[in-house]
Amino acid sequence: RENTNDKKIKPITETFRNRYLMILKEFFSNNTFTALGEMHKKLCFLHGKNQLIANAYQGMTPADDVVNFIMTCEDDHLLDVIEYTFLVMTFQERHKEDGLISQINEFFTIDKLSFYITKTVWEEVETSFHGTPTTGKQIREFPKVIRKDSDLVHENAIEPALILLRKPDLLNANEEFMLALQDYRKGDYKDSVSKCCSALESVMKVICKRRGFSYTEKQTAAPLLNTIVTNSGLDSFWEQPLILIATIRNRLSYSHGAGNETKDVPEHVAKYSINSTASAILLLCDEAYE
Repeated sequence: RENTNDKKIKPITETFRNRYLMILKEFFSNNTFTALGEMHKKLCFLHGKNQLIANAYQGMTPADDVVNFIMTCEDDHLLDVIEYTFLVMTFQERHKEDGLISQINEFFTIDKLSFYITKTVWEEVETSFHGTPTTGKQIREFPKVIRKDSDLVHENAIEPALILLRKPDLLNANEEFMLALQDYRKGDYKDSVSKCCSALESVMKVICKRRGFSYTEKQTAAPLLNTIVTNSGLDSFWEQPLILIATIRNRLSYSHGAGNETKDVPEHVAKYSINSTASAILLLCDEAYE
């Protein structure tokens, strides 16, 4: 699907591509050839090609193909490459990934690029070792590249919300909000506003369950919000601004069927929905989560 915001976002610079390649080789070190080979397989499947670039030369390896692709591909495809970086790590490399994420985010900042990589989301799972029950961890969600339109909003709303949503009982809401962020990055604004509301509803259901507020899993945003406001210390005037996230979903997305009406969600409305959802999640959790 065409990304309608290409003209508004600063193109990824050649300096960023060079820095990314350099840090990639430094990170994987002796395993670089193998890692790039694994990335090659995933990228070829993604694009439906046996080879990523057209101007192949004799003796070109899969690793060479990926390197050339990184330097010449479209920006959206490069962001796919960055995400695939975190899918091919070994167990030992996984312990260093936070450092890699920080460095790539720093490169985005240096070149004033409107992107940001999230951290891996882990969840605890019940396993057994020689028949003895034990608790382990597994990856729930790999790092994703999201839009970062404003440093101020990102640092005070988006990132704090993502940190909060890593709590064990909020992981479903985290998944929904991450999908909203991914849709926003790709220009799928209708889907983005729909998933924003889903994330907010999931958070409210978790709050109701934790606090023992009466609710049902089939309830939507309005009754859930009313329940939380009624049973918590949140002033009633908050219902109107907070319910706007659901109103945008109901009026502009495909969640309830468009019928004969053509619906369109402009970028600025999707941006508002993303930012408002993050802020609403923080407000509701500060007031009523514990």
